Amino acid sequence: MDSAGMTNSLLHESMEDVYEDVPCGFLFTRPDGTIVRVNRTLLAWTGYERADLTSGRRFQDLLTIPGKIFYESQYFPVLRLHGAVKDVAFDITRLDREPLPVLVNSVQRSAPDGRPSLIASTIFDATDRRSYERELLLARRDAEQLAAVVRMSSDAIVTTSPAGVVQTWNAGAERLFGYPAATVTGTDLRNILSNGEDDAAWNRLLAEIRAGRPVYHEMVGRRADGGPVDVSVGLTPHPDLLGHLGAISAIIRDIGERREIERLQQEFLAMAAHELRSPLTGIRAHAQLMRRRVTYSERGVDAILGQTDRLARLIDDLLLASQIEADRIDLRLEELDLVLEARSVAEHHGVEGVPILVEAPGGPVMVPADRVRISQVFANLITNAVKYSPEGGKVVVRFGQTSDEAWVAVADQGIGIQREALSHLFDRFYRVPEAASRAPGIGLGLYISRRIVEAHHGRIDVESVPGKGSTFTVFLPVRRGTRG
Repeated sequence: MDSAGMTNSLLHESMEDVYEDVPCGFLFTRPDGTIVRVNRTLLAWTGYERADLTSGRRFQDLLTIPGKIFYESQYFPVLRLHGAVKDVAFDITRLDREPLPVLVNSVQRSAPDGRPSLIASTIFDATDRRSYERELLLARRDAEQLAAVVRMSSDAIVTTSPAGVVQTWNAGAERLFGYPAATVTGTDLRNILSNGEDDAAWNRLLAEIRAGRPVYHEMVGRRADGGPVDVSVGLTPHPDLLGHLGAISAIIRDIGERREIERLQQEFLAMAAHELRSPLTGIRAHAQLMRRRVTYSERGVDAILGQTDRLARLIDDLLLASQIEADRIDLRLEELDLVLEARSVAEHHGVEGVPILVEAPGGPVMVPADRVRISQVFANLITNAVKYSPEGGKVVVRFGQTSDEAWVAVADQGIGIQREALSHLFDRFYRVPEAASRAPGIGLGLYISRRIVEAHHGRIDVESVPGKGSTFTVFLPVRRGTRG
């Protein structure tokens, strides 16, 4: 063999290797579909031996039943008519009977007399593509469902550009504000939401959003008829692919009814306190007068005085709750020793059978605080601990301090609190069902205590084990103007 022949031989062998191992399937069939040649790639995908496919097996016999029907009725007639077919999806049945998604491209070759002689097909594994298509369909379905939820939601749901320009405006927004979507889209959302809000407040909200932090704010919006509407607004940032702010979503709810209820409650609290204080003053005066006379029941007078004191505390709580709701709680800060204050409160609220132990550190625990308000917090916590402690139990008051905050813990050995009640424990007027029958009250003590502590930039936590007791811990900053 001369050099040219040897070169052609080597080239042929190289092309054969490429044909056999190229990352797609090659298949040659007669016009009736009988397989005459197949490469190793397609054999590997399907699990067949070469002899299994080239011993009279037809290509359409490898297809699922729907695929075979489509091949006979659509694919092959189009191939005969046009001479080629491109990117048709089939499922090939592998040797293990599992389907293999593929894309088939076929070209028809003709004999010199013009009759079809051979069909050359290129086959691509479409498993990943089929998976992507399925994921896209699922994502599209989820998006359509979410879009339907947004359209039908009773809440106003709005999306804006990073600058606050309205992009979408759902039916809930139309109902709440009275503006049709066509009127609002492309305008600045602040024109509707910042009614009564200064630009500085609105810009602070946008600054939080641009920093990637969702915000919640209550404000007064403006209806299409010019009337105000109290709303709560939750703003959420949505980053783009580069991590920059791409859009803002807003969920807006009408809180007008809630505000009206709160206003009525505040009016009730103020009115009840005013109406009850006058007769209580008279009752106390008469009881004190009876004490000065010879013929009276000492026990009865003490009972009257005790009840009036109790009612007076209730009225004070109602008034303070009203002030808290109106954000009118005033603090007179001074350097306060928490140990001395807690010890004083404990001495006045102890009862027989439930000792109060104050485990004081070696020195004072000083914080800037309002003496009257902090004493009220300690009184509420210690009184509750005593009320819910069994005979023979004890209440322990402990202290601690770090460089940033001081803490006071009031622990009892009482009935404890169920886990499902803990999240509501500091709500206004809330009473734990199991405890309501053991001691009187209207559910303001812990609510007031938490708000007083928060007004000092502190916090109050609770840990409880039903049947074993509860521990309430007050944390207060040791320096003014810091948050615990």
